[in-house]
Amino acid sequence: MILLTALMLAAQPAPRPRAPVAARRPATTLAARPTADWLSGLWVSDAKKGAQMEGCADWTAVFYQSDGHLVSGELAGRWKLVGDRVHRQKISFDDSAAEGGGDEGVIEGPEEIARIVRLSDDRFREIGTNGKATLYLRCPKPETPVAR
Repeated sequence: MILLTALMLAAQPAPRPRAPVAARRPATTLAARPTADWLSGLWVSDAKKGAQMEGCADWTAVFYQSDGHLVSGELAGRWKLVGDRVHRQKISFDDSAAEGGGDEGVIEGPEEIARIVRLSDDRFREIGTNGKATLYLRCPKPETPVAR
């Protein structure tokens, strides 16, 4: 009986080693890390449920300009991406400085940092320091008027 069991076990093929989890996932499910070039553009939050793209035409959209400026409604600021964290600072502009050619503005308040999770080429989730997550969709038009 023992010999028969040993022969049966020997006749079975050896189990195949499993591939690592990352190798088994389709490449389309693995989103790339966020980059400054990718984040540059016009984005709208998914807060309106069903009317997201309508937000692209109003001042609720966020415009990450490739030169490091940020515009959203009446808000102006600077941004930079460090790893998967976006660092933002609000800027106020002095009209008298603009008349003299100065356009850099004055930084106001503390730096705001949020984690960016790139979901696809046209979607990301922003996670604030308070843990609140907001979904953003890329707008079809890459430009928006700049308010000051």
